[in-house]
Amino acid sequence: CCLATLFKTTIENRLHHHPIPLIMTKTAFEDKEINLPEIDGIEFVNYHNEEQLNDVMRLVGQDLSEPYSIFTYRYFLHRWPQLCILAVPTDDKNAGENSEPQKRRPIGCVVCKIDPSDGSEYGAVEDAVPSDPNERNVQSSSDDGDINLQNDGNMSSDDNSKVCVGYIGMLAVEKTHRRSGIGTALAQRAIYRMQQMGCQSIRLETEVTNKGAISLYEDRLGFLREELLVKYYLNWGDAYRLRLWLD
Repeated sequence: CCLATLFKTTIENRLHHHPIPLIMTKTAFEDKEINLPEIDGIEFVNYHNEEQLNDVMRLVGQDLSEPYSIFTYRYFLHRWPQLCILAVPTDDKNAGENSEPQKRRPIGCVVCKIDPSDGSEYGAVEDAVPSDPNERNVQSSSDDGDINLQNDGNMSSDDNSKVCVGYIGMLAVEKTHRRSGIGTALAQRAIYRMQQMGCQSIRLETEVTNKGAISLYEDRLGFLREELLVKYYLNWGDAYRLRLWLD
């Protein structure tokens, strides 16, 4: 049995046993994000459905040091659709003048998730690294560690006592649109949403050689280096684990 099949079975089992969170309405998040920086000619929209899946895969896959299977993307997008934000141009000629934002071709995206933590320096989810490289950064919690969301995106009263950790799994912008603030704006929106959903910190991993990403996370967003992960990627590249502590 191949690893992809095993991973597919694992994801399907998790989706069966853990309810998929409700997709956030516009009122739930977007109306609250009016104070976040805007980019001229760019609109930030929520992930809507699998019609946008290929665009997410296209954007993220252009710079991956290791490939993700489609089940990895679906794991993030099905469980946390409200934590996938797309950047779309307002003047997309191919989509037509009056097209809906979801129909336009995205030029950037951010994909995140939320994990429960045991309150220690690293949560139980972070310590459990699967052998499948496609699943390395998409571990699921145990049955007693799920986070239940209300319609407004906040935790239910039963989960208020749990410590939550946000995770930025994927952040990508087309090369032709880089250095215009789109990546920063996407990350800021994702961080805002995870904070509103009860996260006390946010973590991620990035390649040591990715100077642009390190500058974005450390200099612009305030992440701190926590650990050097030697030979973390399939190409034996090293990574930094970064964390942003929220107030």
